[in-house]
Amino acid sequence: MIEIKDWLSKKPFPDKPWLILGKGPTFAKLSEINLADYNTLSLNHVVRELPVNVSHIIDIDVIESCAAELRSNCDWLIMPRRPHVSNRPSEILTIDDWKNSIPILRELDEAGKLVCYDLALGEPARTPSEIEVHYFSSEAALGILARLGAKTIRSLGVDGGRKYSQTFVDLNSETKLINGQPSFDLQFEKLEKIAEEHQLDYRPLVEPMLVFVGADRTQLLAAKVLEYSIHKHATRPVRVVPMIDLPVPVPKDEKNRQRTGFSFSRFAIPKLAKYRQRALYLDSDMLVFSDLSELWNIEFGKQKLLCTFQNLPEAWKDNSWAHPGRQYSVMLLDCPRLPWDVNEIVAGLDEGKYTYSDLLFDMCLVKPEEIEDRIPPRWNCLEHYEKGDSSLIHYTVVPTQPWRYEKNPNGYLWIDALEEAVKSGWIAAAEIEEELNRGNLRQSLAYVKDLAKDKDTLGEPVLTETPDVGSSARLQRLVKEWRNARIESRIASKRLLRTEQKLTNTEDKLNAALSETDKFRRHLDETIKTSSGVEAEYKEKLISLEQDKHALYRSKTWKLGRLITKPIEILTKK
Repeated sequence: MIEIKDWLSKKPFPDKPWLILGKGPTFAKLSEINLADYNTLSLNHVVRELPVNVSHIIDIDVIESCAAELRSNCDWLIMPRRPHVSNRPSEILTIDDWKNSIPILRELDEAGKLVCYDLALGEPARTPSEIEVHYFSSEAALGILARLGAKTIRSLGVDGGRKYSQTFVDLNSETKLINGQPSFDLQFEKLEKIAEEHQLDYRPLVEPMLVFVGADRTQLLAAKVLEYSIHKHATRPVRVVPMIDLPVPVPKDEKNRQRTGFSFSRFAIPKLAKYRQRALYLDSDMLVFSDLSELWNIEFGKQKLLCTFQNLPEAWKDNSWAHPGRQYSVMLLDCPRLPWDVNEIVAGLDEGKYTYSDLLFDMCLVKPEEIEDRIPPRWNCLEHYEKGDSSLIHYTVVPTQPWRYEKNPNGYLWIDALEEAVKSGWIAAAEIEEELNRGNLRQSLAYVKDLAKDKDTLGEPVLTETPDVGSSARLQRLVKEWRNARIESRIASKRLLRTEQKLTNTEDKLNAALSETDKFRRHLDETIKTSSGVEAEYKEKLISLEQDKHALYRSKTWKLGRLITKPIEILTKK
């Protein structure tokens, strides 16, 4: 078995670009690629489809199911020292242990073709033997090639969304997103970070549709539901980038400041896209019902911006900010021809080169002839929906948006999408809970969190197990049983800890209640004691008064007074 640092030092490959091959939808374009132009690295099951220079596999079940192809289709097999079983490290077993039950591993090792590395799962690599992975094996592959000294790297089938190429449809129920992640999109940010860190020229051979969503923190959930609806209907790879709280400067003049927390975000898009390709801008308060490829395929011609044209809905009639005509909340941008920098654009507002209205309503940064409203109006239906015709609904009236207001007539469309997103794992129960607590989601939708896959895990991962296959099936099963026992033990410990905490809290409350009861009893005793003293004093005074009264009755003055007053009483009665 070869240590990766030793293998990297040999660099046993010709000096040409590398191609990483994954199972995503664009793998279907393989026949259009001249593979002779590249050194090739396959991810997981891809090795079963074609010969490659390097096969990178993390999971033992993949080794077992592709054993025959590994024998014939790869020059090198690279694996973590502790391979995964059902997408989790087999903590107590190394490759040396697995070689005893998997013949192909022994064969490749004896042939000097087995390379191993230490997997830094979810954390930065700390040694030359460690390779960092957070979500998907593509990250490890790119990191390995960077250390190998590769500078130009392309990929095919390393896509976003939730789909495999038709070539791998048989694996849909076995391996697709089995690690519990909601989407393959998560790999994009990590791949870009690795490429930037190592100064790699990396990009997919088939660029995904690039969609930027304007949003602030209060609309994070709305943006996630929109993203789900985009991926649900997309027929080609799409990358959705929520622009949450971008560091946009604030204009000096208050009348030029953003009407929303993301009004100026759209002007940051060309730079975020590295001025490399077209991009689509959407507001977060939208929902998609059709394939965005329709918009992506619209030709720009001499135009740099494409938008929609809309009449005002009834709900906008009294809104002073509303204006009929061109709407830039759905906007296609030709980024290579838009040298925008949002800092310079805001500086232009401060310098009086244009007004807020010029900027947002007239898109004055480009010439009038460079803008056209060629995006069909059904891609920006303002507050209305027609089944079979509307491709996108835009919930423009903030107080009645369906995540805030339960009587929106088209709110059921958004709620249906929210429920689907939660059930699919795209949105987690914890995210719903957080938005409820923040007040960004109305309480009447609290039930949605109970639809989530991970609603009662006590922080433990929810993973679907792959089938036990091959000669190491029994060993795979034992690893899973050991892991499940550990998880159950941790859950039991957490529940015990919670119970003990609740018991401690209850005891504290009981002791506090007893203390208060004792204070009240003492106060009551003092009150009774004081009351008894007052009562005794009152009785003494009453006895004294009675004695004074009787003494008065017996006095000569009383008797004399009665001799005078009695005749008067008799005369008065007559």
